[in-house]
Amino acid sequence: MSDFDIKQLLEDAGVSATSKKYNESVDLYKKATEIDKNSTAAWYGLGVIYAKLGNLEYSIKSFEQAHRINPDYGATNANLAMLLENEDPERAANFAKMAMESIGEMPELLRISKLNLAKEIVLFEESHHYNEKRDEDIIVIPSKEIAREHSDYPVNKVDETNEDSEEDEEGFVNSKTARFSRAMKMSERGEHAAAVNEWKELLKKDNTDVDCWQGLADALSDAGYVERANQCLQRVQELTEIEKQNQEINEDEEMENLVLAAKEVKEKVNTLDENQERSVNEAIEWYNKGLVLLTESNANEALNCFNKALFEAPELEIELRVRIHNGKGHSLYQKEEFAESIQEYHEAIVLDPSSVTGRTLYNMGSSYAAIELYSDAVKCFEQAKGRGLGAEDLKLCKAQINRCKLLIKEQKKFS
Repeated sequence: MSDFDIKQLLEDAGVSATSKKYNESVDLYKKATEIDKNSTAAWYGLGVIYAKLGNLEYSIKSFEQAHRINPDYGATNANLAMLLENEDPERAANFAKMAMESIGEMPELLRISKLNLAKEIVLFEESHHYNEKRDEDIIVIPSKEIAREHSDYPVNKVDETNEDSEEDEEGFVNSKTARFSRAMKMSERGEHAAAVNEWKELLKKDNTDVDCWQGLADALSDAGYVERANQCLQRVQELTEIEKQNQEINEDEEMENLVLAAKEVKEKVNTLDENQERSVNEAIEWYNKGLVLLTESNANEALNCFNKALFEAPELEIELRVRIHNGKGHSLYQKEEFAESIQEYHEAIVLDPSSVTGRTLYNMGSSYAAIELYSDAVKCFEQAKGRGLGAEDLKLCKAQINRCKLLIKEQKKFS
C-alpha cells in the first residue's frame, strides 16, 4: 500500500472521529499502524480515540508508541503526563517537563511537573488529529520566496574525499544520543527523578547497554536509592563480564577467520568485471543528464534521469548514490513536492552522514520552509553554516534563519 493510501486511512479515521464514530475510527487507525508501524500520526490518533472511549490503558500504550517513534513531540508528552499522573506520578512529571520544552510552561503541565495529584484526567488536545508539523496550530503564511534555487555539479568520477562531520544533539540522525545527553543534563540540574525515568526509557529499547545501566545507577544514587543503585551496578558488572567473555576468541580460530576473510575479499575483487564498471558509467551518465535538465527547469525529465541513475548505480557506490538522491531532492523541489524532496535528502544523509554538505542542508531547510515547517528549517540552516558554505551562501543562510525565526514568532501570536 502506498503512502497516499495511508494518508487516506488517516483522513478517514479523522472524519469518523469528528462524527463520533469512535469504534470505526479505531479500526482505521489500527489498520494504518499495521501497514506502517512507525506512523506517529496513527499511534497518536489511537491514543486520543481510546481516551474518548474510556480505555485509558490502551490510550497510554498508543501514546507511548508514538513517543518512542518521536520522543520530542510536545502534544504526545503532554497527554502522557496527564494520563499517568495518578498511576505513575514520577513518570508523569518527567513527561510534563519534556512537553514544556516544546510547548512552554502551561499551568496544567507545570503543576504535574511538581508531582501534584490531579482531580480528573483531561487530554491536552480536544482534536484527534496528529499535527505532523508542530505543536502549535498552524497559521498558513506564503513562503515560496524563502526557498533558494537548488543546484549541484556534474560528476566525472566518484572519487572525491568526504569531509568529516559530527551530528550534535539537535541533529536528525541519532535520537538515542540526544536522549542520553538529556538524561545527563537532568542529573546536572539536580532533576534526579526525571533522570531515572529517562534512563529507564532508554533501557526499554536496549537492556544490555552498559552505559545506560551505569547512568541509571548514578541517578538512583543521587536520588537517595542506594540499594537500587547497587543492583544496577551489579548488572553493569555482569554485562561487562559477558562482554569480556565474548571478546576472548581462540587465536587459532581468529587466524582461520582472517584467512577466510582474505579469500572472500579476493573473490569480491574478482567480481568487479567490465559489466559492473559499465553500470557505474551509465549511472554517472544518467546523473549528469539529470543535472543538465535541472538547469533547464525540466524537473520531470530530470527526475526520470535520476531514477534511472539510481537503478544502475551499484549498492557499494555510496558517494554516487548520495549525489543521485540529492538530485532527486532538487527535482522534487522544482516540482513543488516539498515533503518528497525532504525524504530524498534524508535518504542521502542516512547513506553517509559524514558526507552531508552545507548545500544539502541548506536545500533541505528550503524545502522545510516551503511547507511552513520553520523550526525544522532553522535547524537545517544552522547546521549548514559550519559545512563549507561560501561567504555569499553563508550570508544568505543567516538571512533565512532570521526570517524563519520571525515567521515562527508570527505563528505563535495566533496560536
